[in-house]
Amino acid sequence: MAVPAAAVGASSPGPPSATVETPTALPFYTATPSFDPTAVPTEYVLTADDVRFQPGPRLYSGDIVSIEVIAEDAPRGWQGAPVTLYVDARGEEPLERQSLGRFGLGGRTQATFTWAWDTTGRVGPQTVIIVAEPVAVDGGLRPPEQVLTLTVPLLPAEARTAPEAGAQWARAESACCIFHYLTGTAAERDIELIRGEADAAFRHVEQALGVTRDRQVVFTLMSRLVGHGGFAAGEITLSYLDRNPAVTQLPQLFAHEATHILDRKLAQNKPTILIEGMAVYVAGGHFKPEPLDERAAAALALGRYIPLAELANAFYPAQHEIGYLEAGAFIKYLVERDGWERFVQMYASFQSAPTDAAVLDAGLRANYGLTLAEMEAEWLDYLRALPPMLDQVEDLRLSVDLFDTLRRYQQALDPAGYFLSAWLPDGRRGRERGIVADFVRQPDADDNVALEAMLNAAGWALQAGEWAHAEELLGAVNVALEANDLAAAPLAADYRQIVSELRAQGVEAPHGLR
Repeated sequence: MAVPAAAVGASSPGPPSATVETPTALPFYTATPSFDPTAVPTEYVLTADDVRFQPGPRLYSGDIVSIEVIAEDAPRGWQGAPVTLYVDARGEEPLERQSLGRFGLGGRTQATFTWAWDTTGRVGPQTVIIVAEPVAVDGGLRPPEQVLTLTVPLLPAEARTAPEAGAQWARAESACCIFHYLTGTAAERDIELIRGEADAAFRHVEQALGVTRDRQVVFTLMSRLVGHGGFAAGEITLSYLDRNPAVTQLPQLFAHEATHILDRKLAQNKPTILIEGMAVYVAGGHFKPEPLDERAAAALALGRYIPLAELANAFYPAQHEIGYLEAGAFIKYLVERDGWERFVQMYASFQSAPTDAAVLDAGLRANYGLTLAEMEAEWLDYLRALPPMLDQVEDLRLSVDLFDTLRRYQQALDPAGYFLSAWLPDGRRGRERGIVADFVRQPDADDNVALEAMLNAAGWALQAGEWAHAEELLGAVNVALEANDLAAAPLAADYRQIVSELRAQGVEAPHGLR
């Protein structure tokens, strides 16, 4: 996934807003809202649920803490409003001031205090005060300031668990890349595999695009899942861990993110649908090798096809797997129709327009002599003429279900990992400051481990063609999430019991529970 510049570094830590297991029930702090009831009435009030601390779900003495103050549904008077952060007492010098603004791929409104609170030397209950000052709109009266006073517990530093407790930044190099990873993690164990896969992927991408690197590409390897596993900006951030419910194959992951870095040599200004489509096309699939034509035809057969103008204008909010698949398959069609050179000519020719659909339409008119609607109609005729492949239909249906369920899990129990509002720490700044926690800490209650193990098992079952087993696992996860209780799904309850029994024996549950 390519990260727009506005979203880079614009994430903050915080605990999940809901959970199904008492040990990680959130919020983990208490809060007292306060505003003057005699002032101008306000319909919008900040609550404790609007504040998230990173890295979650627990804070330890010595953490360099980030704070998100979320005003997602706030009225206009809150846009750009100043928010001030205090620790201990409001009379003290404020720790930091920020303004409410757009954040992440989803454009959520929030004030983001990144690595603002150094808790070194503190332990036990702490007082954090947040003051928001909405502004007057259209000459009206200014709404009252709002004050949240939160009591936040800091656990002793020695209570940190492995691998975080002993993790330090380490570095390795390959022909293509520089890798920064944490000791004691799966990335350290598999660093030779990672080096080889990355070099192979970059060779493939360079050959496919007809460009060459002019430098080594820098990777930060996180030991927790953020989004679907990969983000490319100035550096590439990849999730590499054993307990990975995304089950993304490494060659596709490396090739996808490498394409985002190297295709900048072909063009700078491209609509998002083609940026992400190019990465899928060059990688030969999204999360795994995929026959793109047959998969796009399967999307039609399932009734999941998204019209290209609609997809171009709202790419990231669209159903993720269908959107990426269509984008890659459309590029494949254009390349096979008129050749790579014609496509690259268009790819480098885009001019600004009111919408991405208009940008794409103008590019197609200028380079292919067809409107977007005309080219799409031609492509759809081609897809409908392909012989039906029922295995691709079933595999795509369950792939969509898998990742929709993963995102549902993240929104409920690991919101810092949800791709539209992910807490994506800056790797370079984190290394400079010696910060480890944001790159490894994640919710680890029995419920989290059990549900992630089920998602992981469903992913592997899907890749093995064991569709009935994948559907059974996904059904159980969704029942548990809907009920907010793993006991509502016997299979999920069994997984949690296994996790609990293993932990009682001092054994961490394996990621491959089946």
